[in-house]
Formats: sequence, C-alpha cells, structure tokens
Amino acid sequence: TLARHTAKDNIKFDGLSRVAHVTDATDWRVEYPFVVLTPDSEAEMAGLVGACFELGLTVIPRGGGTGYTGGAVPLVWNSAVINTEKLEALRGVEMLRLPGLDREVPTIFSEAGVVTQRVADLAEQHGFVFAVDPTSAEASCIGGNVAMNAGGKKAVLWGTALDNLASW
Repeated sequence: TLARHTAKDNIKFDGLSRVAHVTDATDWRVEYPFVVLTPDSEAEMAGLVGACFELGLTVIPRGGGTGYTGGAVPLVWNSAVINTEKLEALRGVEMLRLPGLDREVPTIFSEAGVVTQRVADLAEQHGFVFAVDPTSAEASCIGGNVAMNAGGKKAVLWGTALDNLASW
C-alpha cells in the first residue's frame, strides 16, 4: 500500500532508520516506529498519510527532530514517522495582498523540510526579518516550527510561527 505513493527506498523498516527516529531533542524513548517514510515530494504526502490510516498506523510528522515538546516521539508501536527533510522547496520573497489586509506584505513559500535558518537568511537578504527565531534555527525545519508554534527571542516583537503564517 505504501509503495503506491512513494519509492521503495523511501519506506524504511531497518533498525538504523527506526532508532534514528525514536526520539527528538527531548531524548524520550517510548516506542520504536513501525516504519519511517522519507517522501521525495510534497505531492506524495496525502497518499502516504491516507495509506497509513488504512493500515492503522499513527502518523508522526518529523523535520529536524529538534523540538523539546515530544511532538516527534512515537508513543505506540504501530506508528509511521514521516520525515519531511527532503521537502526543501523555497521561493524568494514575494509581495502579496492577503485576504483581510489592505496592503501587500512580504511572503515566502517554503516546504516543511526547509531549515529555519535558510528562511531567515532569505528574508534578511531582502531587508526583512523572519519572526520565528528558535535557538535551533540551524537544524530545525519550518514544518516543525509551524506544528509547535515556535517563537524564539523575536516572538515578543514579531509573534510566533502561527502569528506570521499566511497559509498551510
């Protein structure tokens, strides 16, 4: 079922893959995931998630694994960790008029696996500040920032990830 939605090499049952995805920065170790999935594109995600549900697997999205909330830690044996690190598409700053706003605002398109620092650097190159500034910016991924509503030291001024999100 999973092989219909991604390449065979992206479906990992081996011990090394499972051990590498058993915890995040919390170092909590509850259960090994049954399978680790590493899709090549965003287009594969919906099919993989649907197949996991059909198989009775709990889905755990994972980016850099830098979180301290346990969000990437498998809690049950029948879990599938979907590692988003290969989802790295990033487009430059674009001025857009978003619904509910009376002016254009700078926006950046990013897939879930883009490392946070890459987005911050892109914003800075165009004279803007990327509001999300976790201490793990060199390793954390945008998808995790959104999932955990990351902030950082700039959050007091600029808000958290969800405060600065146009859509997902």
